[in-house]
Amino acid sequence: MFRTSSTQAVVLHRYRVGEIHKGLSLLTLDMGMIRALAHGAYKMRSRFRTLTEPFSNIKVYLYHDPVKDQYKITDIESLSLFTCIQGNMVKFFTASLWAEVIMKSYGGGESSAELFNLFRNALKYLDSAAPGSEHFISQQFLWRFMALSGFSPELSVCSNCHAEIANTLFFPDGEMEPFCNKCIKGKCSSLSSGARRYLQTTLQLPLSAALKVRLMAESAIALKQVTFQLVQTMVESPLNTIKSGMGIL
Repeated sequence: MFRTSSTQAVVLHRYRVGEIHKGLSLLTLDMGMIRALAHGAYKMRSRFRTLTEPFSNIKVYLYHDPVKDQYKITDIESLSLFTCIQGNMVKFFTASLWAEVIMKSYGGGESSAELFNLFRNALKYLDSAAPGSEHFISQQFLWRFMALSGFSPELSVCSNCHAEIANTLFFPDGEMEPFCNKCIKGKCSSLSSGARRYLQTTLQLPLSAALKVRLMAESAIALKQVTFQLVQTMVESPLNTIKSGMGIL
């Protein structure tokens, strides 16, 4: 590729490099997930300082060193800083969970443009979300992310006996597909028929329309448990955000 390039990006994570530089993990529109160095971004007067905080949506100009195979940021334009996410604990933990899932799945595979648009749009809705609605946005993001990554569970057939499941679905630990009540063994999370209908209906809608649909509180809590179990199974690793954000997410 050319040594200089530009792309839209969202900051997934930032870390200190030396005293004044920032290393960034970026999800980009057309390059997938990359790491780049923002020189001097920790300086108080650096214009990169606020533009390189987590979840900032930016246009980033890059120089690629082919010898070291490293990216250096040469300029940044702000598209949206999502300041409400930065200033709200529930929203920040929610966005952090999404970012951790993306990073642990190495950018969701080959669907970089679709994932970028999903992530950016979900952040936009999360930034303006009314209190209490963050959970529904997170469920929509995580299930759509699983679909993009090729791990979307079949929600109507038992993966063990292949019988149609009419009522509650059961997800044993470590499994991505549901079991019927006759086949379950060991510890399981359950998904009610109402939660299944919610998913089957809303995942066919544009994100904006899906977020207008709500679920009964009890079913919503069970859905969250199943979702968290499935995404951790998908990335084959516990998620630090879920552990540290227990009671917040």
